[in-house]
Amino acid sequence: MIYLKDVYYPSLPIDSVSKSEVINKVHKSDGNIVKIAEEDSYQWYISEMKQGKAYENLKSFMEEKGWFFKEQLGSGFVFQNEQGEIIVSSEMWTRKFVIFHFPKGI
Repeated sequence: MIYLKDVYYPSLPIDSVSKSEVINKVHKSDGNIVKIAEEDSYQWYISEMKQGKAYENLKSFMEEKGWFFKEQLGSGFVFQNEQGEIIVSSEMWTRKFVIFHFPKGI
């Protein structure tokens, strides 16, 4: 008999990290937003949903980096600063976790 602990989680939208690595990073974090990978020209982060808390975590994280929330467009969050605007895309990975991706260098 083979036990696969990744079986209960859906596929990730990135290939450079395993599901178990992502879950371990989340469990070791302080409950906010956690960087899980850099792939191609994007950074990937994850946050626990906890009644919409993931979106507040994203807004706080971006504000710390000098980007201020402007509006939400579906699953995209528009942020702006003096350099212009960017859109951070979100994706529900499971009902407990949200994955965010945005350009490197933010």
